[in-house]
Amino acid sequence: MIVFEEEYRLLSQEGHLTKSSLLSGLDAIRRANIDDQGRGLFYSGLFELSIGFERLMKIVVVLQHKLENNNHNPTNKELRNYGHNIIDLYNVSCSIAGKYNIAMKCNDEQQQILKVLSSFGTGSRYYNLDEITESAKNEDPLKMWSHVINSHIWGLKYHIREKLEQNALNYVEEMGMASCWYQGRGIDGELMMISEYHYLFHATEKANFHIVWSLISIMRPFHSLLRLLSHKLHNLAESLGIKQAVPYMYEFFSFFLTPKNSALRKKRWV
Repeated sequence: MIVFEEEYRLLSQEGHLTKSSLLSGLDAIRRANIDDQGRGLFYSGLFELSIGFERLMKIVVVLQHKLENNNHNPTNKELRNYGHNIIDLYNVSCSIAGKYNIAMKCNDEQQQILKVLSSFGTGSRYYNLDEITESAKNEDPLKMWSHVINSHIWGLKYHIREKLEQNALNYVEEMGMASCWYQGRGIDGELMMISEYHYLFHATEKANFHIVWSLISIMRPFHSLLRLLSHKLHNLAESLGIKQAVPYMYEFFSFFLTPKNSALRKKRWV
């Protein structure tokens, strides 16, 4: 049996690890782009976010199990049975939140994000090597993420998109490249004109701020849920006359409460 001090330390470490993964993921997604330098940051962001989201939701699962089982932790087998599918874990978290009247619901864009993270966490992170070895079973994560980018680009104000389009046209005309193709492919694997590349590069840069906000919006209700679960567990321990071994887990995730206007301006998260 784990002593209380050790359990407190382990849960604290899990909080720090989850916080670090999520912040690193937000930072990478914010700085990623379709050029050769920025493209790798999409993978970094998806990797960190898929880890962070899974751990965040499993913290919720552990705390809820303790509440329902007289402060006892789940077994390793019980926790492993939840798997690595982020969408499934999110649905479990929504079910737990519903028990306490905490609203947790995603719009279409956020569901799209969770779908990519879930696919990445369960296998698509190996897509490139799987494709090379002719054993690909998952979709290309960058192609999937390109749909996330495009939906957020369309969410930009019309005058911003119009200005970006005009800037792209002016650029190729000035450079005499109006009919030139980009020397490479987009992250969706498709060929594109130089004008398309120029537009998409700058549009992605602006859309990334909004993608980060979508991610923050998904995570925001977890702060309320962790706060409630933590306090309920402290009350339970007091009623049982035992030493509390659960930190106030919500304190690791104050960045979930970042206001929209701040998130849309924030350039670095780590």
